[in-house]
Amino acid sequence: MSQRVGLRLFHALICISALASIGAAADRLRINQRAKVGDSAELEPGTYRVAVERTRNSAEVLFFQGKDLVAAAHATFGKEDGKSNRTEIRSEEVGGERIITKIWLRGWKESLVFNQGTPEAE
Repeated sequence: MSQRVGLRLFHALICISALASIGAAADRLRINQRAKVGDSAELEPGTYRVAVERTRNSAEVLFFQGKDLVAAAHATFGKEDGKSNRTEIRSEEVGGERIITKIWLRGWKESLVFNQGTPEAE
């Protein structure tokens, strides 16, 4: 019986280690008006769960409503002075569209910076 318990603990530790090594983090945020994030993803007003899949120098930011993935955007990391006490969203108005430029998740020392392509002159 004790071998079975030990084996189950071993499997649990392997699963936990695998999840930790992925480097994913999650938080929730509320969008009050339609906004574009990244090059093409558009978010409608609502509450989203944000999952961040880190790589060495950048991240893929996934936006979920319930269990449904509704948008994804590439981001780089911005340096911040300390940890964020709450999730902050920075945006700007460009050509009549609301564009999310930065999300700083609660408890993070760095922000997620979204690079939009610059509009071409007509």
